Amino acid sequence: MSHRESAGAFTLIELLVVISIIALLMAILLPALGRAKEQAKATRCLSNLKQIGLAMHAYASDYDYLLPRAELRPGIAIYTGIDMRWPVLFMPYVGGLSDKFEKYFEVKIYDCPSYPIKEQTVDYCSNAFDLKGTLRECFGFTKMDDFPRHTTTIYLADYEYIPDAAQIKIILKDDPPDTMKVKMQSLDVWHPSHLPSAPDSTRRVARDRHRKWLNCLFIDGHSEKKASLEVTPWDYGLPSSALP
Repeated sequence: MSHRESAGAFTLIELLVVISIIALLMAILLPALGRAKEQAKATRCLSNLKQIGLAMHAYASDYDYLLPRAELRPGIAIYTGIDMRWPVLFMPYVGGLSDKFEKYFEVKIYDCPSYPIKEQTVDYCSNAFDLKGTLRECFGFTKMDDFPRHTTTIYLADYEYIPDAAQIKIILKDDPPDTMKVKMQSLDVWHPSHLPSAPDSTRRVARDRHRKWLNCLFIDGHSEKKASLEVTPWDYGLPSSALP
């Protein structure tokens, strides 16, 4: 018996073969692991939206079945001086640790794990389309019954991130209340130019967040993914006659 056989050692060629096999396996497995990790993030995002949907319905049942749309602003609508944004109004129903509106960032389910900027405190944008099809921003509140097709009409969807785009605001937990309110005015969708098919300069709804899929919360409270580039104003409740 040779010394190599008695010692159980590898030759250099055998070692290189083993290393090559390991490298090949890693090249095969790593993309699959990456896809699995991203799928797990997308699933968590859908779970977030489902929980927000429960809060949305709980809020509506307490407030005459009204849902918040775009924020009321002085000179535009009857202004009450209170914050009208959904992240603030839903706080009592999603386990917020405080009832103060500036503490909205404590709500973990407002964070999509796939959002590229981790400092962003709210990763979803709401439906502020005028359901009459005027392509104007709808301010204040809308009765749930006034939304058409509850199972297919989007209420919330993934918020886009485009560096330096004026349409996208990074809302930080340290923002003063007045700054937060102004930034949240961009946290809604009310025109076809805000949808995933729109240019970078105007888009607000994410195009590529979950590998070309868009996670959505619907008026009936369920969450589901949609092919992002197939989303139209019809998915936000506009009648077909109003589509551009």
